Amino acid sequence: MVIKPGHVTIMKLQPDLAIFLAILAFLLSPLQASAVPEIGETAPPLKGTLFSGKHFDLAEMRGKVVLINYYSSYSKHGAIEIGNIEAFLDDNRDKGLVVIFIGVGRKQDRHRVERMVELYGVEGIMTHDLEQNGFGEKYKTPRAFVVDRQGIVRSREYGGKTPIYFQKFLVPVLSE
Repeated sequence: MVIKPGHVTIMKLQPDLAIFLAILAFLLSPLQASAVPEIGETAPPLKGTLFSGKHFDLAEMRGKVVLINYYSSYSKHGAIEIGNIEAFLDDNRDKGLVVIFIGVGRKQDRHRVERMVELYGVEGIMTHDLEQNGFGEKYKTPRAFVVDRQGIVRSREYGGKTPIYFQKFLVPVLSE
């Protein structure tokens, strides 16, 4: 590159180098940092201050079975599943079950999600309020992850939480 006062000559990149740099930029982008957690691997970091004001850190919940439920107050499944989850939690809290609802709505929708989790007596937070979120922010809802007592991701499922879901994904982990 030749620089003269008042002029900058921009070097043209070779096509192969341009492709390489584009791939490198993608791999280093924040999208990669929030990859979907893999089943059978240690759960990524997840922590923040819940609507209730309580601080939570998934890494400190070892010994508990944690259902992380990505939730939208606009989801057609949301109103039904939150009641199902509340009932299942009431029946299984003494077995070490913890449920965290994570709202994926816009910042201005916080009040909607907060109202629902308060109404049903469950804990929740918005994705944009998390201090650390290794699970990612954008999911088609409802999406849920089950993390076992050792902090391992045991399931990752899309769809409403029904008694069939609980029998298939939570009861076996709670029984261990």
